[in-house]
Amino acid sequence: MICQSCGVEAETRYVSFHEIQGYLIVYRTKTLQAYLCRSCLRSYFWSMTSKTFCLGWWSTISFFVTPFLIVNNTVRYMLCLGQASVPDNSVRPEFDEEAWNRIKPHWNDLAARLNDGEKLEVVAPLIAERAGVSPGQVFLCVACISLMEEERNP
Repeated sequence: MICQSCGVEAETRYVSFHEIQGYLIVYRTKTLQAYLCRSCLRSYFWSMTSKTFCLGWWSTISFFVTPFLIVNNTVRYMLCLGQASVPDNSVRPEFDEEAWNRIKPHWNDLAARLNDGEKLEVVAPLIAERAGVSPGQVFLCVACISLMEEERNP
């Protein structure tokens, strides 16, 4: 899949990290819910958890919420430790005219399978193999077509 943070085509995992910062009588929260590659997952975990650890204790409500968020983030991070590293040659996929020309003959099959309820994560690699493109380019193709349809039919 495509990492929703950096855009690289690599193995991703769905994660939900939370951050809280206390300011005496008020607090501020932040939540990240996304499919992330291993590099981004590690970066967001350490950033959000360390801010929560240092700044989460400073309001009445956040004082009690902070331990739960630290445990939540840590457990979710540990569940992703088996995720494969991002390959050195991973790049952001590009959807250009050449990719569209390769995917276009398979578009009806792709659309029919998605309309039948198959997940894009399952269909994209199959179409990509037939079309000679990457699964990320199939994802981008579907996203572009979806945006065009939304603009056409608001």
